[in-house]
Amino acid sequence: MPACFPTLPRFWGLCLLALAVVLRLGVMVARPEQLTTDRDLYLGIANELREGHGYSTSGNAVPTPTAFRSPLYPLLLVGTGGSSIGIAVLHLLLAMGMVLATGRAVERLTGGTDWRPPLLAGGIVAVDPLLLLYSGQPMTETLCSCLSAVLLWRLAVCDDTPRGAMVEGLIWGLCLLARPTYAVPLGLCLLGRLLPFIRSKGERAGGAGSPRWRVGLVVVTTLAVVSPWVIRNRLVMGKPIATTTHGGYTLWLANNPVYYTEVVEGKDAAWNGESLERWQHETNAEMDRLGLRSEIERDQWQATRAKQFIRDNPWRFVRACLHRAGTFWSIFPGRSAETGVPVPMLWMIAAGYAAVWVGGVVALWRVWSQGRVASLCPVLSLILGFVLVHLVYWTDVRMRAPIIPAVAVLVAVGLQSTRKTHREDEAPAEVRTTPIASHN
Repeated sequence: MPACFPTLPRFWGLCLLALAVVLRLGVMVARPEQLTTDRDLYLGIANELREGHGYSTSGNAVPTPTAFRSPLYPLLLVGTGGSSIGIAVLHLLLAMGMVLATGRAVERLTGGTDWRPPLLAGGIVAVDPLLLLYSGQPMTETLCSCLSAVLLWRLAVCDDTPRGAMVEGLIWGLCLLARPTYAVPLGLCLLGRLLPFIRSKGERAGGAGSPRWRVGLVVVTTLAVVSPWVIRNRLVMGKPIATTTHGGYTLWLANNPVYYTEVVEGKDAAWNGESLERWQHETNAEMDRLGLRSEIERDQWQATRAKQFIRDNPWRFVRACLHRAGTFWSIFPGRSAETGVPVPMLWMIAAGYAAVWVGGVVALWRVWSQGRVASLCPVLSLILGFVLVHLVYWTDVRMRAPIIPAVAVLVAVGLQSTRKTHREDEAPAEVRTTPIASHN
């Protein structure tokens, strides 16, 4: 444990990992059937891969090549054999990695002088209700949260060597293969790294230590990691798809007249049940009537419909964006009937999220007032990037799961900054102004 958490006492580090594992085991044991409930088709794709049918769906009599889902998670599921035990072990390992990486990121950002901020950040991701809920389901929330934590840890290292840039690009590439949403945080993070260079107009030579050189190597490595997926799609699907054929559906799902009327402008807190099923049936029937059979055609048609609807309803779109922002940051993870969580516990969860959100706002104000925003650029880029994407695309509370490690890091770093400032304010003036060396 000392090698994993250098500043965290061994006992507390072990307790933190044990807490993360025990809570997730409790969720899995309470609802074991969900480990093999294939809501998002990942298990079906993994099964086709194991059977030697390639990256395909199993809904038809003959396996059909697909690019509807990102490839990384199904590839990992292949190794589990599709069994509930295998999936549980995979998710528990990812959860442990998430806790460790989140703590290490905070240690790097705070200088490793205090063990309490890493413990706080690791504790937040260990007990987060959404991460617990989806740890027992074959979905990408656990994987993406782990990748986000590892990414933040790596970016906190500040390794300016070629190897460091390539490792960063490798992690970004894996993130993109797990969820295309990471493309926006990647752009924001690289832009934030280049802005000081652009403003100062310095480092024209572009040497090995320049931001341009490092950004270029990160981009090249990221593209290299993603390229096999793009090449596969060009050969199999007929188009070099860099993301998925899922984006058009999620854009149309979030920007259509039924959703706007019933959810954004109506009284429904969430869109589900008969109304959603009816809309999906009507959409599929319309695409069948038009003769749209391939995933690519359907994806493009739905994206076109959504964009046209947005252009025709600009003010309703703005209102929908605000509604999606509220949904994204909702302190309630869902209704009791949907989640199976008792109402009193839902209120406890809401209180916990409210406390974390307040801590995040206070932390952001502290780092801003102290001029430390640049040091947290990766953290803020990850949070802002996901928020921007889900202002436009389909949103529910689980869409924020991958940025929970970033929120935890922000809260912990802000708390450490606040405590440090408080100690300095309480110190006598002569102690604050006298150099340490003068006491020797």
